[in-house]
Amino acid sequence: MRPIDEGAGILRRAAAGAIGAAVVLGLAGCGIFQSAPSLESTKAEALELRSEMAETLPATYLSTATEDYTLIHCESEDVVQFDGVLSVHVPEDFDRSAWLDDAAAMYADRDGWRVEKKVAADGSSDATTAVAFFSDDYYMRLGEFATTPEGGPVIILSASGPCSAQ
Repeated sequence: MRPIDEGAGILRRAAAGAIGAAVVLGLAGCGIFQSAPSLESTKAEALELRSEMAETLPATYLSTATEDYTLIHCESEDVVQFDGVLSVHVPEDFDRSAWLDDAAAMYADRDGWRVEKKVAADGSSDATTAVAFFSDDYYMRLGEFATTPEGGPVIILSASGPCSAQ
């Protein structure tokens, strides 16, 4: 026969194990133990968002566009953030500020998104020079550059996803 104190110790260990399991399961439900989304899925979503913006430009402009992307490391080597960039040459007479304003208006009332327009930092103009779009997981940037080494104005469309498992 066991002493009463030994039986109480067994019950305490069993209770501690049950509490520990409940905490682990509770945390898993909150996402702490869930893995990051796949890079393929976040990349596809970021590119879809970027394409939505690109489709507001005439197709002739997109025919000469160039794509690039980077993978930015998050908390470990296996977890990265996708950033896809599309550079589009546009004619001198294309109203880049109006296009950026229209893009901002597309997302102004979209659930889950916040829009931030940028103008000349020196206050020399109130024309829109860039627009940033923020959701809980995704980030898009649209910007314009007046001149490039190749000549002519370029619009930059960039979309980033959340940190993802490679």
